[in-house]
Amino acid sequence: MAKIASADSRQQRLHVARARFVGGEQLPAALLSAPVARSWERSRGTGLLPSSTPQYELLDKSRTLRDSKADRRLYSCVVDEIEQLWDAFGGTDWTIFCVNTEGTIVHARQSPSCDDDLLLPITPGRRVVEPNIGTTAPGCVIHDGTETIVAGGEHYLDEFERVFCLAVPLFGFHGEVIGALDITGTGKRNVSQVQEQFRLAALAAEQRLFATLRGCHLLRVQHDPRWLGTPLAGLLAVEEDGQLRAASRMARRMLSLPTGAPLPALELRQIFDDATPAQLNRLLQRGRGVQRVARADGSHIWVEYARAPLNRSTARRAAPVTVAGFGQAAPALAGSGKQGSLQEQTLNAIQSAIDEHAGNIAAAARQLGLSRTTLYAKLRKLRDTGMMGG
Repeated sequence: MAKIASADSRQQRLHVARARFVGGEQLPAALLSAPVARSWERSRGTGLLPSSTPQYELLDKSRTLRDSKADRRLYSCVVDEIEQLWDAFGGTDWTIFCVNTEGTIVHARQSPSCDDDLLLPITPGRRVVEPNIGTTAPGCVIHDGTETIVAGGEHYLDEFERVFCLAVPLFGFHGEVIGALDITGTGKRNVSQVQEQFRLAALAAEQRLFATLRGCHLLRVQHDPRWLGTPLAGLLAVEEDGQLRAASRMARRMLSLPTGAPLPALELRQIFDDATPAQLNRLLQRGRGVQRVARADGSHIWVEYARAPLNRSTARRAAPVTVAGFGQAAPALAGSGKQGSLQEQTLNAIQSAIDEHAGNIAAAARQLGLSRTTLYAKLRKLRDTGMMGG
């Protein structure tokens, strides 16, 4: 009862704050997250009122759906991940979709029996932007590049008070936001579970994006070799001369490379600064298997050769880079035995990292490329299932 009363109280505070905000007053501190508060400011700046009816803008009829190369590539990278997300979280009260940086929906999944007037218009080719529908999670992601949840009265428009939406960013070759994955609906979901799976789906989609690159070597990198075939692996695109063309956000995080911006001119030898010339040469040779590479700061990275350079004539004939979807187990490493379940792999990787750092959770999280919060959540889940003791 106390929890329900607290939720009602918050809704009332949001009602009062919205009415005063439209009248020109400032928002109370800490009432909304920073991205959502900024979205309210932008929505008000367009002249939109909370009482306005949401307008889902349709693309000009002269344009066809996914008529740009970027949209076609984005669609190809997210379509499989959205299907897996739909299998886990779909339903008549929900829709799962992807937008580009203009707010245009490039792919959406919803139930054929959905009859909700707020969800039905969320279809490919329509735009979900602040001047038309106010504050939404994908709108915040496009502007701020950070994962966002907008629930109930946190929406700027009154009509969205019964709606929950969560969106995570998708990043491109140069660290830029290229879109957002979103789930929007009116039902109940375990928020932490949805967050975790959407984060993994976004990472898997980014790996598919890197697999479209031609004319360069692709390398997988991870602090633990058992995670090389999962969405938590980083990807490096390397030219024939050893120049780094691009790095995924997981690779940037693990290798302490700049985030959110194009990389400076870098060579492979500068990244793996403690490797011998012979070892650097082996990294760009197919069939070498997984290699452990030391770095000058005392850390080490496991590197797996994923794919040789492709040109236009060979791209169609070559086998695609194996990309594990967020719900799939990692493929077996070269020379390894029977692959365990994904939970078992996760347990082994976590236990190994914690042991290596003598129980230091922060250090283990850095090695695994996770936040401490995420690592604690995984530990709790493994303990709850009995796979890890106290």
